[in-house]
Amino acid sequence: MITFYLILGIFASIIGALPLGAVNLAVINTTIHEDTKKAFRITLAAGIGEVLLAVFALHCSLELTDFFENNRWIQMVIISIFLIIGIYFLVRKNKKENSRTLPNLGLKKSKFLTGFSLAFLNPPVIIYWIIAISLTNKHLFELTLRTPLIALLLFFSGIYLGKITTLYLYSKWGNKMAQQSEDSKTKLFKIIGIVLIVVSFVQTIKFFAV
Repeated sequence: MITFYLILGIFASIIGALPLGAVNLAVINTTIHEDTKKAFRITLAAGIGEVLLAVFALHCSLELTDFFENNRWIQMVIISIFLIIGIYFLVRKNKKENSRTLPNLGLKKSKFLTGFSLAFLNPPVIIYWIIAISLTNKHLFELTLRTPLIALLLFFSGIYLGKITTLYLYSKWGNKMAQQSEDSKTKLFKIIGIVLIVVSFVQTIKFFAV
């Protein structure tokens, strides 16, 4: 039964990591610009950031929920960022000098620091873990600081494994895209743009529906 905490952590982490976000794009970028080993450094650091966010959400879930509800402008800022990035990818021209890569977004910096900061400084992920932990407490079992330590360790280990596995698959995808034609990469840019724009519109609808 206690291993269920590990399975839950993996499952919840994969769901949270699947949507295309800053960390995912950084992993794809690094794979295409440089190599999969450096992309994996981002992945390992992002896993640590994800675990710390989950710990933070577990510790401060009620306070954080009230904070985001009382400062809804933060959600609009996040939505606007998704929309701007989506439009950029959608209208971006595939210039010759950049024809083999996605935009270089500071990839020369420390890969570990890049992965950790992109994962940890991510308000939507905090909200996700608050919701995930709340649903777990409501429908499955109690997941609080009073939960046995071994169960919490398994849960957070699952989160780490789920995060790095998902990002590793994104890295493999980026490596595959790097070997394809320029038309395929242009289509990838447009797909990324459309996904981000759709996400921003869906979040806007949810924002005004609440």
